[in-house]
Amino acid sequence: MKFEINTEQCANGIQKAGNISPSKAGSAYLKTMWIKAEKNTVSFMTTDASTEYIGTYPADVQEEGLIGVSSRSISDLIRNLPYGIITLKTDDKNDTIIISQGKRLYKLPSSSATWFQEFSPFPADNSVVWNGETLSEIIEKIFFCIDDAEDSSFGCLCIKPDGNGNIVFCGLDGRKFAMVTIANDELLQYLPADGIKIQKKYLADIKKLISQGDIRLVISDKRFYVRDNDFKGMFSIPLTDTSFIDYSSFLNRVHADGCSHLTLRKDDFLHALSRSAIFNTNTNAGVRLRMTEDSLTISSEDDDKGSATETIAATCKSSINEIGFVTKSLIDILQHIPSDEVNITLSASLGPALFQPADDESYSIIAMPMQITEQTYYREDDM
Repeated sequence: MKFEINTEQCANGIQKAGNISPSKAGSAYLKTMWIKAEKNTVSFMTTDASTEYIGTYPADVQEEGLIGVSSRSISDLIRNLPYGIITLKTDDKNDTIIISQGKRLYKLPSSSATWFQEFSPFPADNSVVWNGETLSEIIEKIFFCIDDAEDSSFGCLCIKPDGNGNIVFCGLDGRKFAMVTIANDELLQYLPADGIKIQKKYLADIKKLISQGDIRLVISDKRFYVRDNDFKGMFSIPLTDTSFIDYSSFLNRVHADGCSHLTLRKDDFLHALSRSAIFNTNTNAGVRLRMTEDSLTISSEDDDKGSATETIAATCKSSINEIGFVTKSLIDILQHIPSDEVNITLSASLGPALFQPADDESYSIIAMPMQITEQTYYREDDM
């Protein structure tokens, strides 16, 4: 195999490929980047046995071939080389791959092509054009609410039709639930009725690999494919058949008649909570919220740490006088609200609470309050 390629065109893709290879655990095969030269293109391919990445770039191919090389070594080398033309050729006698750029010469041990296993190609039909930045932003809004445990039924992102012509992206961890609703008729026609589920660990791969411009998506029975719209880079991840909880019960509760409503400035609430958290302990990890018509009082206390009480301006239409939440959970929720004002809907003192940007009802976060007994916060109810 022998070819020339401009590193300015392929360096980013090679780095993405290198990010897929496991740095510690895994077999030698999983730590290998496969390089395939054919016709006028070169492909760089890596997998961690689940996620697969293929970057394909134009090249001056003088001899076609397929060879494996240490993913970490070649990605580190390309990252540290100046942009320009490099020549890559194999030395079959010594089982090495030789990379040269001007007066620079490098040799890396190579792996036989007999180890290679075919990657999943990007399907030819039923692709949907979308924006990579938009998908990344949606994942970021949901990610913090998905359970970390891989074997948990809560440990995945669910993407499904909502029955009203829209698509919902949602995730939960048993205490918090996040949902983004979008309109995309093209994507909707390829979603199965019960949706698709992607495990949390693969969402991290999507965030690392996805391009911020236009992308193409394909949903198959077992995999989720993403390709750059310029056809240079693509990756695929497996789908899971884990069943997803029916979340309609707590959605119905926060949208029912008789709920209490609050509107307040996010930063005022967030700063007050951050100060209240100083007075939290492992046993007293919550804050008490007291509502009046035009204010919200935030308080926390501990026998050893002392107490904190702050009152901020708020518009409240509430039949609930008092409610408690885990301070850290509230801070986490507010940090993901992308607006200056927050609308909060309380279904009951121990029922689900809805948090939304005041200017965007398409993004919803639901959290469960803590039960308060005198001065102690002792239990957080699961959904």
